[in-house]
Amino acid sequence: MNLEEMLEFTASQYLDDRTDLVDGDPDSLWTDALLVRYFNHAARILARRAWCIIEYGVAPAGVIVLETDKVLYPLHKSILRVFDATPTTQLDPLGRTEDLMIRNPDILNRHWYDSFSAYEVGEYASLSDSSVTTGTALAFATDAGTRVLRVSPPPSSTENGVRVMLRVARLPIIELTMDDTAASPEVPEEYHEDLCLYAAGRCLTQPMVDSQYKVDGRNLLAEFADLTREARRDRQRAEMGPSRWGFNSTTAVIR
Repeated sequence: MNLEEMLEFTASQYLDDRTDLVDGDPDSLWTDALLVRYFNHAARILARRAWCIIEYGVAPAGVIVLETDKVLYPLHKSILRVFDATPTTQLDPLGRTEDLMIRNPDILNRHWYDSFSAYEVGEYASLSDSSVTTGTALAFATDAGTRVLRVSPPPSSTENGVRVMLRVARLPIIELTMDDTAASPEVPEEYHEDLCLYAAGRCLTQPMVDSQYKVDGRNLLAEFADLTREARRDRQRAEMGPSRWGFNSTTAVIR
């Protein structure tokens, strides 16, 4: 559905607030601009809860460009999750880890790390070789900050300008506007009627609406919440890989 169809569907099927007049102002309780605002908000809710927009290497959200000695890269504000990252110079994705593991690889040596105090661990870090080797990116972490990605080791001048393709789940980037009623929401088409349902529910729960209609509005919003949970389950089922039996030598017995 495009925006024009969504506006007509919502107004006629849910709100019934459009009447053609011979003269005078349009007979409508809720403006098209308000409905568009609710459509956009519903799309963000759906994408955030269900992760229904997943892309690989699509700018502006799914691409970062490496720079010499730069290790922290801001992610696009629409990104909800970075699944993997692959430089265009190779086929295999980078290793994924936590930010602390990149900044302090010795934390992996748990046999000594946990036995020392915070002061002793810090002293070890300050006395160890602080030089950082640059080169081809090997690993990345996305918990360096809010929507901040860290790569390791720092890129050298050879890697300067290399693009890294990200597979991401994201929010919609392009919002619907009345300037282009032929445009469609970025969420998959099977959810477009759900956006209409949410917009109608929000309209019917506004303060100036009669209390009898607010009940209908709350029911529509509850139905939309159920639909977002169903959309999340659909996405999770679509991502399921083939399962295999796991045999344990300590419990398997040949008879």
